[in-house]
Amino acid sequence: MWSGLKGAGLSQTLRSVLSGHKPSGANVTPVTGNAIASATATPVTATSSSIANDALGYEGHAYRYGGAPGPDGSQPWDCSSFVNWVLGHDLGFTLPGSSAPGYSGQSHGPTTLSYIGWSGAETVGHTAAAAQPGDLVVGVTHMGIATGGGNYISAHDVAERTSVKPISTFPDPLFYVRRIIIGTSRG
Repeated sequence: MWSGLKGAGLSQTLRSVLSGHKPSGANVTPVTGNAIASATATPVTATSSSIANDALGYEGHAYRYGGAPGPDGSQPWDCSSFVNWVLGHDLGFTLPGSSAPGYSGQSHGPTTLSYIGWSGAETVGHTAAAAQPGDLVVGVTHMGIATGGGNYISAHDVAERTSVKPISTFPDPLFYVRRIIIGTSRG
């Protein structure tokens, strides 16, 4: 309940409670600088490395459970709205459940579960070793974008914000490494 009311990440809230600490409230200070400047950029031609590089430009961006980035990308987001922003807004992909390319950021958009069966990507494995830069790492409750070297970037929680972590620390024990089908996913 704390996570939903305060905008805190569920995993961070559980870790705090289990370790005997009071969960922290939401940090909703938007990130400024390069990430916001790139948020309004014209969509680029997508490649696996451009997906990872674009995502890395948002490191440090604020987190809020259920958050939507807003039309300029400056508002806090959660893991799936972060992926929606990178793929739909910045790179012009047609997101799960949509028939048109793009993402405005006005609402949350597709959730984590919708990416597990998304026809715009194919499952290539269930381990960090299977992940290449630009692949989606998707579980039932969390997702992010592989950056290479066994790492991924995601909007994790209020304290960790949007940050790079090892895939080996992924919170869902079963996850899917999904490779985006570049030629068919864009509108």
